[in-house]
Amino acid sequence: MSSSDDPPDYPVNSDLVRRLKAALDANDEGSLRELIGTEVEPVDAVIELANDDWMKDPSAQLPSGALLGLWTLEYKRELTTPLTVQALLNHGSPTVWPDAFPKVLRTCAPAPGVIEVLFNSYAQLHVSESWKEMIPDQVYQMHEPFYQSFFALAHTPRCLQHLCRCAIRRLSGKNCFHLIPLLPLPKSLQDYLLLEPEGVLH
Repeated sequence: MSSSDDPPDYPVNSDLVRRLKAALDANDEGSLRELIGTEVEPVDAVIELANDDWMKDPSAQLPSGALLGLWTLEYKRELTTPLTVQALLNHGSPTVWPDAFPKVLRTCAPAPGVIEVLFNSYAQLHVSESWKEMIPDQVYQMHEPFYQSFFALAHTPRCLQHLCRCAIRRLSGKNCFHLIPLLPLPKSLQDYLLLEPEGVLH
């Protein structure tokens, strides 16, 4: 895992960051998704952004493209990708096709926060024991509590609390990010509804 002192995978002067910035300035969400989805490696890469005025002013509204995958201001890999996936889903991005989940698991196994956020975006997704083969042994051992909770769901349905979360999210649609904080609920429950990673699955 990276620390805040490690250099970013894609420095601000790199070709990828220049193309991301151009797509962001043009408000071209399709190009942003394409670049982030096909050219950013590894899955938890850190992308350095310029220190623009909108980053200095806490009251400034972020450009919409920043919510599509450029949440890398912390420069901590373990925080970057789950926040990006969470932001995309909370702003109405479609979920991964269920049949593609094993491929996602193979690609994102070292980032269990990503797996958790994506998995929790489904009301019910059948977990197969065969999916264990997708996870390298070292990665499984490093994140054993998470993966034990993940594979425990191969034998049990999701809890009622999770199903209620999915129903509320479905009603909120692409406005989850804006509507859920308005609900008269404790912050911890709002975070749960917004797919905040907990480190285990229930």
